[in-house]
Order: sequence, then structure tokens, then C-alpha cells
Amino acid sequence: MANINNHNFNKYDLRLSNSDYWDLFLTFDEFPVTPCTGVYSGSSLAVHYDFNNSSIFSGTTIYSLTTWDGAVNSGVTMNDIGLTGIDNGLFTYNKVSGDTSNISLVNILTGSTITLTPGDNRLILNPVTGSTGLFVYDTKLVTPNSGLTSVGTYLELCGGFYQGYYKLDGYDYEVLPTRVPKAWVAEFWLRKSDSCSGTTGTTLNDENPNNEGFFFYMGTRAENKFWNCFDGLNTGGTCTTGSTSGCTDFKETNIRTSSGVPLCPSGMTTEYNTDNNFLLFSRGVGGLMAYQYTGQTTNIINPVTEITDDRNPFLIYSRADGGNNCDGSTGATGSLSSTYSGSTSLLSQTNPLADIIDNAIGFRITSDGSIGYRLLTVTATCVNEVTVSGTSIEENYSISGTVENDIWSHVAIRFVADYKIEGCDLETNPSRLGTLYFYINGKLKHYVEGFSEFIAKRLFDNKEKQQGVPFNISLGGGSQGLVESITFDGPDPYDINMPIASNFAGTFIGDISQFKFYVDDMDVTKLTCNFLSEASRYSVLPNDTFLLTDEISLINLILQENGQELDWLP
Repeated sequence: MANINNHNFNKYDLRLSNSDYWDLFLTFDEFPVTPCTGVYSGSSLAVHYDFNNSSIFSGTTIYSLTTWDGAVNSGVTMNDIGLTGIDNGLFTYNKVSGDTSNISLVNILTGSTITLTPGDNRLILNPVTGSTGLFVYDTKLVTPNSGLTSVGTYLELCGGFYQGYYKLDGYDYEVLPTRVPKAWVAEFWLRKSDSCSGTTGTTLNDENPNNEGFFFYMGTRAENKFWNCFDGLNTGGTCTTGSTSGCTDFKETNIRTSSGVPLCPSGMTTEYNTDNNFLLFSRGVGGLMAYQYTGQTTNIINPVTEITDDRNPFLIYSRADGGNNCDGSTGATGSLSSTYSGSTSLLSQTNPLADIIDNAIGFRITSDGSIGYRLLTVTATCVNEVTVSGTSIEENYSISGTVENDIWSHVAIRFVADYKIEGCDLETNPSRLGTLYFYINGKLKHYVEGFSEFIAKRLFDNKEKQQGVPFNISLGGGSQGLVESITFDGPDPYDINMPIASNFAGTFIGDISQFKFYVDDMDVTKLTCNFLSEASRYSVLPNDTFLLTDEISLINLILQENGQELDWLP
């Protein structure tokens, strides 16, 4: 019989769990800790806007104070930028009285040109506006004459925001990378508010209240507006009395880009540069005739088609149609092979959702002070045993009250991949998992583990038809999508209620003073140092949980023995 004394002990063995909360944390993240000697401005700082620095302005356009070391700009002239630039206010259209055929609209769409100065590697952002008159996009530079004068001039956002492209697909222009080896960081000084005084009219937030609070956005700013073949609201060919206000004599169906690419879905243009014309040219329609080959680089359009006849012509077509055979007998009835038009037909539209999935992400501060992200991704459902794919929204937010109202806050978004890649692997390797961190005033307030690396992508169309659309950044807002889109004969009604406009057409209400973007990691010590170094400018008093500079250095010396680093979480 067992001795009962063998079980005479305290079975309750309790201890505090530190799995989610530490006052002090030792990590192998990076070594050694950088002593805080001021605001960090190393080579990884690729973008910096300070609205108190007049050097960023040229008219209403703003230019980064810093550039990315890997930037490329050989000088680009975009002769087709009007086709898409009219949609976000890069070019604006106002109806001219007496212009019944809207020649002024046609001139903007087909005659607008932008030339980028070679070697100017600064990120360029422009204020977003629209031509439909449906929304207002108020922004205002404010220089306080009392109160927090140390902040200097800042940007007040009341429905407006800034937007710009950092890469042009198919051109030698890229001022920010689409992928980074290990990490990137976006850093802001902003002040959230609940209202704007003096703003009248409808804002994007009024139209889409569930989209309010976007202060940063990356990806494609809109779907491909040329996904369909828009015949126009007036199909008579010539504007007539009583026609729509956007009527043009020219229609999208008969317009081509400056290089000859149709606006209607036409397939990708492939550049060939070879001396072997037998590899390039067909004998008829669908390719260039051999006699047209002059030896230079040649563009050939690969049509967009769909299979409309999957029958095998060799099995279904006879040699005659009830006529007489050579021996005088009657032949079998069947279709002549000459009536066979092929197994495919040209498409009049493509899938506008195919190239926006995982190509649009926005970061929000909601009305209750939560901070997080919204990502446009893919969903798949089974309908009648057939998989049907579409778009869905992935969101993740902190607790409410993380960002306070009417107080300047230092906000940092930091993505760190699980492993580092470099060189050609950045072009070929699939998206990595990592961790997305959100810091407020130097302290970690929210994080998302297992976050898929965001990689902006081109649109599946010819480069002339997507100039300035993919590879975008928005500061102070999300993206309009196609809500302000105008083409020949005015807005295309089939472009409304698209996913980007429905989920990202919203803005931040409040003020922005600075924005920085780093293409390398900024560990928590550097982020905290940046906050501490500028806290006095914004009259933000750090609490007593922060370590002093010499204390950081002292602890760092101790940790060097073990190759560790000082880091701290909330």
C-alpha cells in the first residue's frame, strides 16, 4: 500500500507569465545598440518630407528631401499620362462653355505629357483632386502663430491627401524598391482630429464612412480603367444636342496610344529585337508582314482572346457540302473547312480584379483611436463544385485609444521579414512571412505575426495604358480607385463600386508634420531615439519608462559580452 506521505505536497505551482508583456527584453535582433545622438538619417532613409521645410515644395507638388541609393531615372517622357492622370487630379478638366464636343477633354486625355528630369531621384507627390465635382479634397498649410509654434508649418488634412508613383513599369524610372532585403519602416509625426472646421462639400469619408482614417497607402492606386471596351454614353459617333455633358466625338473604341496600342483590351505588346524575321512575323493578320521588318526593335501585340469553339476541326468538317465526288456520287453533308473561324475570339473585356489582389494595402487610425491595416486579398469559394475566386479584405487593429485625439504622436510602422534575401532573389523569390509592428511614441503598441510580405505589382496591360497607376504611395489618405475616372465620353458607369474605391477611398482627418520611409530596419532603439530627439518640438513629454542615453550605452556594454541587444516592449 502506497505511503500517503509521498503525495503530501503543494500541487499548486503558480508563476506569472511574461509571454505578452515585458518591461525589459533581450533579443538577438541586431547588434550592437546604436547610442542615441540625434535623429537617425542614415543611407536607408529613402524618403523624407518635413512640411516646415520649404525646400520640399514646388507649387503644390512636394519633393522628398532625401533619395534612395539604388534609384534609377534615365529621363522619361510620358506621352500617354493624360489617359490615367486625369483620374487623380494630375491633370484637371473643367467643362468649357460652348465646347459641345468636349475637345478640351480629348486634348487632356491624348495631349498631356510629363517629362521626368534625368537623375532627379526624389519621390514626387501631388495633391489628389478630381474632375467630376462630386467630392472636395481640402488640404491647407498651417503656420501657428501661438501655442505649439515649435512644430512649425504643418499640413492640415480635411478630405485631401497626396499621392505619387515611385516606379514606372517598362521605363527606366524607380525611386523606391518594390522589395527590400529584410525590413522597411514608415515613420510619421501626426495629430488626429475628429472634425475639420471650414470644410464644405462631400468628402470621400462622407461617401465611405468605413474608410475614414487612412493615413498611408501602398500599391496600385486603381484598377486598370481599360479593362473593358467603353463605347461611350453617346454611341452615335458625333455629339448631338441633348447628349451627355461628357460626350466626345472620339470614342475609346477608336483611340490608340502614342505607340499605336488600342485602348480597348488588346493584349500585351511584346518587344522583339532580333535579326531573324522568321521568328517574328506571321503571314497575315495578327503579326507584321515580313516586308515590314527593318531590323530595329519591333512591337508586336498579342491579342487577348478566349476559347469559344473547342471542337476539333479535323473531326467535324468534311471535304464537301452535299456536292458530287470525283466518281459522280453524292458527297456527305458537312461544313466546309473554310467556314471554320478558329477556336478563339477577341475579348471585349478582361478581369479588372486579377491584378489588384495583394496589390493594395492601407494603414488606418480609426475614429476610436485603433491603429492597424487593411489589405485587399483573395478569397475562394466553392459553387457547384467549381472554385470561384474573388477579392476579400484582411484587417487587423490594435485596441481602442492607442492614438489620442488632438495630440501630436510619433507613429512608426515596421515590417521585418523572417529571413534576408538579396540580389536576384529579390526578383524571383516568393513573398516571405514576417512581423508587422506598430509603435506609438517609441513604444510597441500592436504587432501581427505571420504577416505576408507586401510586394507591389504592375497591371497586366501595356505600359502606355497604366502610366502612374501601379507602384503608388499615398500620404494622408487611401486611394480613390476609379471613383473620379473619366475617359472619352465621360465617366464609364462600369467603373463605379470597384474594390479599391469601395475599401480605400477615405482619408485621415487631422495634421501631418513629417513623413519618413526607410528601406532597411530601424530597431526599437533607433525609433525611440528618433522620438526622444524630436519630442520637444511637438511638446510631447516622454514618460519615465524611457532609458537615458548614457544608461543605454552602459547596458549595451554589459550585453556585448553575450552578443545581445537592448530592446523594450510596452
